[in-house]
Amino acid sequence: MRVHLYYAPYPGQKFKDEEHTISPVRLFNPKSALVTLAAGTRAYLSEWGVDAELRVIDTQVDEDEPVHYKTFGYGASSIDCLRYGGAFERYDQSFREADIIGVSNNFTNSAGVVTDFAKHARTVNPQAVVIGGGMDVTARPEWYLDNGFDVVVQLEGELTFAKVVEAVARKQPIKEAVLTREHGPGLVVLGGPALKLDDLPPMALDLVDELERYNDTGEGTPPPTVAAPFTCFESSRGCYRTCSFCATPLRGKYRYMSPEAVERHFAYFRRMGIRNLLFQEDNILSRLQRSGRGTMLHKQGREEVKEIFRLARAYGFSWEFANGLEFGKFLDLGRPDTDLMAEMFWSDKSGEHWKGCYRVQIPLEFLGDDPGSRFNKLREFEEELEILDAMLEYGVTYQTFNVLIGHDGDDAAAIDRYLERSLRLKEALRERDAEVVPYFNVYNRTLLPGTADFRNKHERLRFDIERDPEVISVYLAPMDTEYLTYDELLDARLRMMSELNEGLIDQYDGIQRRPVAGKAQRTT
Repeated sequence: MRVHLYYAPYPGQKFKDEEHTISPVRLFNPKSALVTLAAGTRAYLSEWGVDAELRVIDTQVDEDEPVHYKTFGYGASSIDCLRYGGAFERYDQSFREADIIGVSNNFTNSAGVVTDFAKHARTVNPQAVVIGGGMDVTARPEWYLDNGFDVVVQLEGELTFAKVVEAVARKQPIKEAVLTREHGPGLVVLGGPALKLDDLPPMALDLVDELERYNDTGEGTPPPTVAAPFTCFESSRGCYRTCSFCATPLRGKYRYMSPEAVERHFAYFRRMGIRNLLFQEDNILSRLQRSGRGTMLHKQGREEVKEIFRLARAYGFSWEFANGLEFGKFLDLGRPDTDLMAEMFWSDKSGEHWKGCYRVQIPLEFLGDDPGSRFNKLREFEEELEILDAMLEYGVTYQTFNVLIGHDGDDAAAIDRYLERSLRLKEALRERDAEVVPYFNVYNRTLLPGTADFRNKHERLRFDIERDPEVISVYLAPMDTEYLTYDELLDARLRMMSELNEGLIDQYDGIQRRPVAGKAQRTT
């Protein structure tokens, strides 16, 4: 039984006839989905006595010429869609060898590339079972079954995917092995019970070719002494927050690993030569969540977080918080929690390689008045500065801020206010520490399938996402506010990015911004 798992080529969108993409094209960012799936699947299959050869094939790191595959209209412009990585035909031999072809997709704007890839694989090997998984597949299973897939697996796949593999290997009907529902000739494998994270084996990094190639953090150039190879890591899944724009609530209740389990993963990473960790979990600080009465939901949560970072320090890793931190929790005690910060943000820059924390991503998300009324995790501006002041004491000079625009009620004045407050934050940081490197990711609020926003506001979409899923991206605006059109919101995002980041924009993202009068204009 041969099971081949693929990351399809990477999507990029650009204004028609322009050279550079609107959004970053990150091909060498470490990817955790399939190596996590493969590790769990391999363990279950071994336990059940199923002989299966698993491969993980990352088409994104194969540098063939980008392929243009479609164009769609966007305001007064049009958007060219390209796929980056290996040409589909490069993988024909591996398609022919496979009994199961698995493709992972978390992002709606990748859906067109992923389904074209699945259709090509099915054409090359009609006997193989083509299976999809990931967050966008979970949210829109029928669309994937209508577009090249035989089976889709919802939510966590370690156990349910292994059961599908076992059924195919034993030539048994899949729907007798797992809970399913039918859609046309295809099957939706329903999500199974939430997995205990302490039971998860470390990611199957032995299935990744040339680990040292993965040297892009996904958040811009790291300091030069941060050494590859990198890997993603999550010690928890889920989040106590239920932000309406976020798909994390789909993942179920919050769960986390014990420090003992985390150390097992860290020791494995060191054996595999990993030097840098990208913490990409939904919300590591959910371990510090309090009840309405103010009591800790996880009595040992704070101490366990501290222990995890003591372990990361002991193993000599550098790290960044690449998916952001709910940094308002550092004020839960009424003052900055410097004991916790000391462990999470410790760093040592004295040697050849940076050790400890070098960068933090901070979700600002709403910069209007009374941010807590929009998202209860957010803090007021002065409280944010208080936390950042304490953070700077630990040498975390690389800081990335995520700002969302396109909220209900946003008009031109609101956009100007967000820009002004971001500039004030940038100035305040530089006054405190001349070495600080703040970078602002300005995102357009979008409607991700599977989120509360999508359920409640999907009729506001100005595009058909079944035809043009590429528009569902934080880099493009897919809907209007009461006062601004989607095209005006995109212009506002690009203007804010340029004014806030200046020369850093190419260093961090390496991308082109909005063309002016038909000419590409590089930000300097």
